[in-house]
Amino acid sequence: MSTKLTTTDLPHHLKPEEISATNIPTSEFSQKTILDILNTKCHTSWQHLKQAHAVILKSGHFQDHYVSGTLVKCYANSRFSNFELALKVFNSVHKPNVFVWNSVLRACLEHNEPWRVISLYSEMVGVDSKPNKFTYPTVFKACSITEADKEGVQVHAHVVKNGLCGDVHVKSSGIQMYACFGCVNKARQILDDGSKSDVICWNALIDGYLKCGDIEGAKELFKSTKDKNTGSYNAMISGFARFGRFEEARKLFNEMNDKDEITWSAIIDGYTKDGYYKEALEVFNEMQRDKIKPRKFVLSCVLAACASLGALDQGIWIHDHVKRNSIYVDAVLGTALVDMYAKCGRLDMAWKVFEDMKMKEVFTWNAMIGGLAMHGRADDAIELFFKMQREKMRPDRITFACVLSACVHAGMIDRGLQALTYMQQMYGIDPEVGHYGCIVDLLGRAGYLAEAEEVISSMPMEPNAAVWEALLGACRKHGEVEFGERLGKILLEMEPENSGRYALLSNIYAKEGRCDDVAKMRKLMKERGIKTNPGSSMIDVNGVIHEFKTGDGSHPQVKEIYLMLKKIIEKLKMEGYSPNSSQVLFDIDEEEKEINCTQVP
Repeated sequence: MSTKLTTTDLPHHLKPEEISATNIPTSEFSQKTILDILNTKCHTSWQHLKQAHAVILKSGHFQDHYVSGTLVKCYANSRFSNFELALKVFNSVHKPNVFVWNSVLRACLEHNEPWRVISLYSEMVGVDSKPNKFTYPTVFKACSITEADKEGVQVHAHVVKNGLCGDVHVKSSGIQMYACFGCVNKARQILDDGSKSDVICWNALIDGYLKCGDIEGAKELFKSTKDKNTGSYNAMISGFARFGRFEEARKLFNEMNDKDEITWSAIIDGYTKDGYYKEALEVFNEMQRDKIKPRKFVLSCVLAACASLGALDQGIWIHDHVKRNSIYVDAVLGTALVDMYAKCGRLDMAWKVFEDMKMKEVFTWNAMIGGLAMHGRADDAIELFFKMQREKMRPDRITFACVLSACVHAGMIDRGLQALTYMQQMYGIDPEVGHYGCIVDLLGRAGYLAEAEEVISSMPMEPNAAVWEALLGACRKHGEVEFGERLGKILLEMEPENSGRYALLSNIYAKEGRCDDVAKMRKLMKERGIKTNPGSSMIDVNGVIHEFKTGDGSHPQVKEIYLMLKKIIEKLKMEGYSPNSSQVLFDIDEEEKEINCTQVP
């Protein structure tokens, strides 16, 4: 629906001092002056933008296509973007030229409205407004996002008809589109069509191969690219990292002389997503030594690594860096800070960041609710869940997983069952395996093992190993050996290579003193060649991550560490500490078990 914009939508009468505030001379409103203001002042000041818009309406410059097109961009792309007003401005322009059309197409794409881009492009062609080389990359991108392959082919036909095949940016975006459709052969045809293909086009095809999962094809193309640039290396580093081939990613990374922020982002993001948090922090520290200023995306990745490692000091440094450099804390960066502080035990700081955030998305609320749940603050988590709804924020599947987790930690059975019903009846969200797993865990911890198994039986999908493991853990807690044996066999059939399943069943036997059965489990593991992965822990000391594994004495300060550990154990015993020896999996007397629990090499 087209809504015409009038002077009633914005200030229509400005005082001389208000005009002065936008640096517009009261005696002259030239096109150049207005464009200068729109391109400088108005991207960072909502007040300036409103004033400039009012002046444009008052001075009669609104029907100047370059002014109105720039105004669309300002409303769409400014720090305080207002997409609806951008559309109103566009709909008020009489016979928009290609510049205005391009402005609104880009605005739609940047505001996650790719179908609207395709629709408006059709309208543009229908009114005989001829697209240019700046139009097609936007429309190709919209077709890629929506997987609108038929529309994409039609748009490509228009490119051929309008004689724009030779434009490098049009060509590279066409290559990317066909690659997104999985048509790498067609993308290759565009590359080899005889028109000029610079490194941008080659990079687009490399990226296309990677998106289709053909990393070897991308690798061969990368080798044959003559004039490789930073973008070529970045594409391959991202691809190698995405497929977990970090040795090759790191090799290319080390070969590069000119690394840009995307290079650093690619490898840090890859390490973080694949769980190599220590390596992610090491690369980030290299980045700091090279005096590369990290932007929001890198900071968010590193904060995720800090959260997983419990590296509070490094996380605080990043937060300080954000403050020192006046970096705007948007929803993504703010959520990363909330998550880091919560997982590092600083719930007070997590809450402060959350409260200070001006823009919160559903994932921001999820992080805070999950943080409260993790720390046993179930009542606060549930209250925040209700506050979220009062503020018209619609919860999603993850929100309910966080609420259910809070109920599990606090043993709130009724609340948990209500949440499961609520998500279906109130929001039409079908529970997934994880939601049912929380209910199984909740009932199992409370000793309702039969009811928990009934939930598993009634699930509309096949239960995964994590669901069965939750119930098996409950069997261990409540000493239900026979029940646990039956579940253990199910788990061993599902994941015969997982050493943790054998250990959990062994723990159930050990708790009941059934040493023969413990020995049988050990024998079974040996016969099947199952090895237990050693436990490990990490600690951040002055920004350096120290990792310790079970039985590992390789740390350079191992003697001092063990000496301190002995002192701590002695002090604990003096305070009345008595070790829990029920989980020692050896047929030995209690005194020896106690020694095993507290023994330091």
